[in-house]
Amino acid sequence: MKIANKLNQLTGLRYFAALLVFLSHLKWSGSSEILVKIFESGYVGVSFFFLLSGFVLSHSYKERILDKSLSCFKYILLRLARLTPLHFLTALPFILLATYKADINIFKAIVNLSYLQSWIPSSSYYFSFNAPSWSLSNEMFFYFCFFPLVFLNTKNLVKIFLALLLTILTSALFFTTQLSGLKLFGGNTLAHWLFYIFPGFRILEFIAGMLIFQLWKTGYRLPHWVTSASYILLITSMYFANQIPEPFRLSLYFIPFVSLFFYANLTEDTPSYRLFSTKYLTLLGNASFAFYLIHQPLINILERLTQKYNLSYLPFFILCLSVATLASIFIYIFYEKKAESFLKNYISNKIQNQTILATKANH
Repeated sequence: MKIANKLNQLTGLRYFAALLVFLSHLKWSGSSEILVKIFESGYVGVSFFFLLSGFVLSHSYKERILDKSLSCFKYILLRLARLTPLHFLTALPFILLATYKADINIFKAIVNLSYLQSWIPSSSYYFSFNAPSWSLSNEMFFYFCFFPLVFLNTKNLVKIFLALLLTILTSALFFTTQLSGLKLFGGNTLAHWLFYIFPGFRILEFIAGMLIFQLWKTGYRLPHWVTSASYILLITSMYFANQIPEPFRLSLYFIPFVSLFFYANLTEDTPSYRLFSTKYLTLLGNASFAFYLIHQPLINILERLTQKYNLSYLPFFILCLSVATLASIFIYIFYEKKAESFLKNYISNKIQNQTILATKANH
């Protein structure tokens, strides 16, 4: 029961992380400079999601994979069942619109729906169709890497983490001094793709999540006061982020702050622990995947619909947050939850039937 509560608390925190990303995509002209600087760095929420993936997959699948009760094939199918219903749903309107305008790029659509968009160093590809779905490309890569990584002991996993950390650090130094501002494709710099989008570098946060799980499993917890301090440090780091060179800001800068924030929120009986474990925040956390994927298109739609009203940042923020939250809860309850459950049951039943048939054939 303790473990279940901890995971409920992490589920609630997912809404907080999605909210940070949401804030980074709004226009805050007219707001205070402090808020603008903090909200512009809301993309730090993506780092939280990547850490969370490493932690949750270790918690949910590690023992089952190690004791061979879960095959690699079934594991991958289950992860596909988690991502695909919402990914396809949110990509569909963009594909239909592009088809209607006779502007559809079939190759780009295949790349996007195959979770490969983040491997192409052009914003027209990794932000294709529903832009936030670029992170799903990374998640799918992490899922595939998790299966071999899970067999490593902690010492070897730390070695891989440090080797990758050194690689990213060296690359960031080189880009900062030699290739600052270089653009090859699309509207963003090459550094933006390499240090923010590229799955091979962003897996560092996923591995950090796996290592955090190993530490958490030992029973070690941070003192209660660290939880409050972690919020202050995270917000402070967001405020000063724009002073950090782009390659470091997009890759390594936030990892210590997010890791501390993540681990501090694993400490039981803190106010934030109790808050994010409530049924309302757990519901919002469960709906956060839909919230994350639909928020940017909704912001763009609402900007056009309310353009003539010239809304200031605060009422527009309230409108967007309300619509995105209600829509995500609706999608979660009536589509995502049902679709994922159906697919996972289908996969389990199919594999179970094949196992039974194979056993009978062998006898």
